[in-house]
Amino acid sequence: MWIESLNTVMDDNKVLTLASNERISLAPSMRLLFEISHLHAATPATVSRAGIIYVNPQDLGWSPYVTSWIDTRQAQSERANLTILFDKYVPFCLEQVRGNLKTITRVPENSIVQTLCSLLDCLLTPENIPPDSPRDIYEMYFVFACVWAFGGALFQDQLINYRGKFSRWWTKEMRTIKFPSQGTVFDYYVDSDTKRFTPWTEKIPKFEMELDAPLQDVLVHTKETVALKYFIDLLVQKGKPVMLVGNAGVGKTILVSEEISKLTEDYIITKVPFNYYTTSAMLQRILEKPLEKKAGKNYAPAGTKRLIYFIDDLNMPEVDAYGTVQPHTLIRQHLDYSHW
Repeated sequence: MWIESLNTVMDDNKVLTLASNERISLAPSMRLLFEISHLHAATPATVSRAGIIYVNPQDLGWSPYVTSWIDTRQAQSERANLTILFDKYVPFCLEQVRGNLKTITRVPENSIVQTLCSLLDCLLTPENIPPDSPRDIYEMYFVFACVWAFGGALFQDQLINYRGKFSRWWTKEMRTIKFPSQGTVFDYYVDSDTKRFTPWTEKIPKFEMELDAPLQDVLVHTKETVALKYFIDLLVQKGKPVMLVGNAGVGKTILVSEEISKLTEDYIITKVPFNYYTTSAMLQRILEKPLEKKAGKNYAPAGTKRLIYFIDDLNMPEVDAYGTVQPHTLIRQHLDYSHW
């Protein structure tokens, strides 16, 4: 196992011995710090050389992240309102999702809360909420973001509809901000002009088909695609990553392709199709291709343009013996630290 090569580094002599018999000594000021989710690939020899600290997600919880995010907001009144709203809604929503609902893919609780904060970043703008707005306006946008953060990834098919179950629970338990009685809570958005819940159907554009367009490129919008388009636009404008999850053939690629085709010339689009043989080295070369060197070691898109990577078939690369997908690790590093 690769971690075995570090056993000599973790000994008192602190020397790394490579396969070429080259020996590299660690300086006295250097330390090793590993952040891992499990110890399945570690032998007792490795574990005995390290001090193990287990961080229990339930002990840490979502509060530290939310506190840090609220501190980034400018207005004191907004910070106070958000603190009250997080305590009012998030614990009950997490309990409901944890105990009674099922998501289409495993989503950690902290990730759900991060999604909620990202949506609030996009929605709580001076245009939507002028300074010194009443708390009711904050709560309306918070409820809208909360519904989609906790319910957006819920499983739904012909037999089981967890979205419908979540909607019925929400209208029964959360009565401060009332949704219209028809349909579900997912059928409405907050109109920025009227500050009322408005059906997504009012945003569906009139369909006009170009006669020479290939049939596979034709997209007929529904309230579901309009809702997805709305959130993609919000998140992309704020520089937030977006991931669409669904079965093959539901239209994810066509929807994203149509969205990025309508972006202005301020954006550069790089398409990154994954397959079984995609490696982290191949991915890095593709990601670096549209970049140019700026000052020092910094790389960026040409001029003042913004770069969007469209990664298709994210699930395709090979899973190695340790349960790791190398391209996914590189992407995660970039999302966490904005570099690789």
